[in-house]
Amino acid sequence: MPDPADAFEPWLLHRVAEAVEGAEVSADLLTDLHAALAEARTRPPEARDALALMELAERVHLPVDELSELLATLEAQPPPARERFLRRFVEAWLVHQREAYDAEQRGGEES
Repeated sequence: MPDPADAFEPWLLHRVAEAVEGAEVSADLLTDLHAALAEARTRPPEARDALALMELAERVHLPVDELSELLATLEAQPPPARERFLRRFVEAWLVHQREAYDAEQRGGEES
């Protein structure tokens, strides 16, 4: 059975590329995403997962054990539901990225 991440990664890259093309986010975001994905592929899966979990816990201000439980619940969902949740997370993340990009652009115009 193919890894659901195999379908998600191309969608993620395409979605961020659309946002870049629409001038909604910086082109650096897509470059950084490509670099992060390439770097993650060089690590063993266990190390990748542990590092990603710690970084995510820090970003969402949750203890690692609570986040682990949430992710286990997500992982237990059927693949279509899991992918819908992941896509919703990405869309929420892009909203934050757009806001940061807009604020950066407005700040540069005032100089």
